[in-house]
Amino acid sequence: MFVPGLVRRLLEIPCFEGCELRLMDIDAKRVRVMEALAGGLAAAGGRRLGVWSTSDRKEAITGADFVIATVSVGGMQAWSQDIEVPAKYGVFMHIADSIGPGGIFRALRNAPVVAEVASEAAQLAPRAFVLNYTNPASVNAMVMAGTNKRALSLCSCSPLPFNRSWLAELIGVDRDEIVIPLRVGGINHCTGIFSLNLRDGTNAIPLVRARSPLEVVRWAIDTFGAVPYCWEHWTEFFPQLQRLEEPYQGRAQGLRMRYGRAIYDMETQQTRVSAWEDIASEWAANTGTHGLDELPHGPEDEGILVTEVMESIVEDKPRHFIVNVPNDGLIPNLPPEAAVEVPAVVNGEGVHPIPIGRLPDALAGVLGQHAMVQALTARAALSGDRIILRQAMTTDPLLAATLDPQELESLTEELLEINKDYLPSFY
Repeated sequence: MFVPGLVRRLLEIPCFEGCELRLMDIDAKRVRVMEALAGGLAAAGGRRLGVWSTSDRKEAITGADFVIATVSVGGMQAWSQDIEVPAKYGVFMHIADSIGPGGIFRALRNAPVVAEVASEAAQLAPRAFVLNYTNPASVNAMVMAGTNKRALSLCSCSPLPFNRSWLAELIGVDRDEIVIPLRVGGINHCTGIFSLNLRDGTNAIPLVRARSPLEVVRWAIDTFGAVPYCWEHWTEFFPQLQRLEEPYQGRAQGLRMRYGRAIYDMETQQTRVSAWEDIASEWAANTGTHGLDELPHGPEDEGILVTEVMESIVEDKPRHFIVNVPNDGLIPNLPPEAAVEVPAVVNGEGVHPIPIGRLPDALAGVLGQHAMVQALTARAALSGDRIILRQAMTTDPLLAATLDPQELESLTEELLEINKDYLPSFY
């Protein structure tokens, strides 16, 4: 779902004319289909984009200028188990990809791979920027930082704070009335806008509060003074906001939750994947006959700004983006080991995160605990240490609010066993 949108932007942005795109996947058939699709789109548009594919990651990385990491170890089957196994213990989450037991085990699967990518890039392409889209973004930012100082995580939610049209709709004003950049900060999937002003000096956050039909948005403004973007993810950081609206009867996926949400259903997600697979296979078999104007738009590419980040570096065009990087004092009242989501200026010299100061102490208290769980998870993922994993599971706020130690141990062991093929370091 990611590659077609990426190719679209590489073909649309002039500075990538004549560049080389290397696609790597452990699934040789799939990567060949994507190679044919990308090459065909370039040919149909008369653009120079050299595309080739490989199943050798080191071959793909060697000498690259940019390395984009988008992996999902275990795929949707593993994600499904991240939802369904905790549900048997009474633990429910809307998305389950960044925190809680689902986020922890996704990190155990993905973080070692992402860490290897960053390490290999440091050796084989030392000038390359590593731009990670793999969740959990925070844990992956932590593990990459250990070996590569030019690595960071991005998120499809993060373009929203600099999207004037989105902000104008929230506030109820013309987009030109909004002052950018904003003061934005937190940790991935629980980041808020803390200053939002109009050109006449008006504080626009109360205007958002007055207009928003969303209870969680109003609650976040009333409680923390923050406008949450990707508010659905915010609910997962607060156990009191995770409530079912219909009874659990053996399958969690698709169940209605409070605030108009439903637990992610992998059957629905697979439908999106299958639609893209059908398009890619058909177009690859008839290469050069379909152009960009026929390529569908959708949620897959709305929030992907990695090409704009790369363009700012290549063209030395300073712009603001939201990035996930090690804290290093950017938010003083979050732990030093946290990976924080903050604005950054990106230009020809690289990525320059902007310190945003302290968060409201109450929010920092919540996020600080999650950041500590993420730091423990990162250590467990790289070491295979079951004691550190136990500490991460025990400290997670949702699990701490739901399970006793014996239940927690049973859940951990069951998830470890199900993920055994993907977690060799734990065995």
